[in-house]
Amino acid sequence: MALFSRRKKTDETPDETQTPPADAPDQATAEDAAPAEAVPQIGISVQAFRGVGAEAGPEVSLPDPNAAPAPARATAPKAASAPRPQTAQKRVLPLAPALPPAPTESVPGMKDNTLLRAALAEIEQGATNEQLIGVLRQMMQNHLYLRVHGDARAQLAEGKPLSIAVVRDGERSYMLAFSSAEAVRESVQRESEPSATSAIAQPVTAVLQQLIAGDFAGLILDNASGVHRAVFPVEVLTKALEQADPNMTIKTLLAAPREEDTMQLVGDALAKTKMWVAVNDGSGNGQVGIAEAQTADGRRFLQLFSHPLEIVALGRGDKPLPFEPDQLAKVLAGHDTLAGVIVDSAGPSIVVERAALGAVMVRAVDVSD
Repeated sequence: MALFSRRKKTDETPDETQTPPADAPDQATAEDAAPAEAVPQIGISVQAFRGVGAEAGPEVSLPDPNAAPAPARATAPKAASAPRPQTAQKRVLPLAPALPPAPTESVPGMKDNTLLRAALAEIEQGATNEQLIGVLRQMMQNHLYLRVHGDARAQLAEGKPLSIAVVRDGERSYMLAFSSAEAVRESVQRESEPSATSAIAQPVTAVLQQLIAGDFAGLILDNASGVHRAVFPVEVLTKALEQADPNMTIKTLLAAPREEDTMQLVGDALAKTKMWVAVNDGSGNGQVGIAEAQTADGRRFLQLFSHPLEIVALGRGDKPLPFEPDQLAKVLAGHDTLAGVIVDSAGPSIVVERAALGAVMVRAVDVSD
């Protein structure tokens, strides 16, 4: 837990909400306080993401490799960067390189959610729904920091509910969450009366579950970061959590530094994790096809996504469709020209060669039996 000296503010009050324990990082102390600043009304249209993708869908197929070439739908998988779709208005979401950023600790001993920090840094005044959805997709992995009034470690030791900091807006209250311990410290510095505040890291799924279970209108990310803050209503977060893998297995692997066995670990995880595919009816004949990527040398890769938001991020107008491991096994078994899969091509992404998909292919044998 990091203890910060803080100053009290009229619209930011404690809310005693139970939070599960977390590992305690080292202590850090805030610097001199800065003038308080009210949180602006930065919202995201509930219509922008009420949950996308069907609960079930039709049989889907890959394009016929012997058919006449169709217009390119995606760039080839790359090791250094992810595809960057363009639109006429240049309204693209915050995308990311294929490789995750190096881990950082803006406060020693307390790891940042580097992907979320990078996405928030791209937010500008009057952020678009596209930008905010881009922030939301990068939030859906790793952890968030919560701001606790008093010593979180002592409260947990005494079996007390954590006194979580919230922002009040009339009768509505918003939970505060942060991409880093430094963002917590910046929030503390905008207070006016000294007190003690601690920061506790929690898995993002635990934070969202707590928010949804509580009487919160939404979540504010990095509230003291000026135009780089974001506000999400609870309706949006509820749908995002419902369509996420509860264990965040794939997202956790993709957000971590690449190791020699990362590709194999992702391949094994695909054998037991529901994914999503991008489908379209571009041919106009009612045949629904799955989006794929193709390398310069002609190798074909099926595109898989860990969450519907990853498909929305590409801005291609494709529809997300849930894709179970058995369906993936069936497609791979029926299309031996597929060289593998590319996961989350909006970044961070990874190419998983067919040789690393043995655990998936075993399911194809089981299904046929």
